[in-house]
Amino acid sequence: MITRVLPACLLVLMACGSTNPSLSRDERERLPQDGRQEIFDGENDLIIARNRADEARDRLAQVDAALEKLSPRQDRNEARLSHTPATANYGSHLRKVTRAERDYLDARREVALAEVEAARQEVAVARARLNLVKQRQLVRIGKEPLKSLPEYEQALTAAEGEAKAKHGSSLDLRTKAQSLLDAWKNAQAEYARTTNDYDSGIWLE
Repeated sequence: MITRVLPACLLVLMACGSTNPSLSRDERERLPQDGRQEIFDGENDLIIARNRADEARDRLAQVDAALEKLSPRQDRNEARLSHTPATANYGSHLRKVTRAERDYLDARREVALAEVEAARQEVAVARARLNLVKQRQLVRIGKEPLKSLPEYEQALTAAEGEAKAKHGSSLDLRTKAQSLLDAWKNAQAEYARTTNDYDSGIWLE
């Protein structure tokens, strides 16, 4: 993974807008219906973004689990194949399939890591958007000055820009993973044609 360094000005802007505006229950009740609804929608979007971040972490864990199973599965299959003279040399062919699968899963792990980062940034976007909504309502009821809004607007813009960049990175990695998936499937097909062995667990994903 390539670590992207944000320009110092963006980091400052995001830090400036990192405070969480707070409205008391009484202040919320004083807001017009559209203001209360806007805050509710923003809070709901933040919950959805957090759930998506959890799902992205779960996908990463699934890829890690699949990688951990590769070597033990290869060992079991080689042991089984070695019991019969006719299939004793199939292990070397099977290792090619396992290497292709590992290459694919490594690429999938890069995708999963990028998706975790993208999802985490979407949480930051949702939080920045909610902060801006709340600050606007505080300005609306006269608790905060109008001049306080630009820092929240700039923080949202910076967060959205970073989210766009992270999504673009994950798309590039998905393209690479797809090509390695095709290579793995081709290796499976070649193994079957060469050995006529359809019982080595290579078809289980």
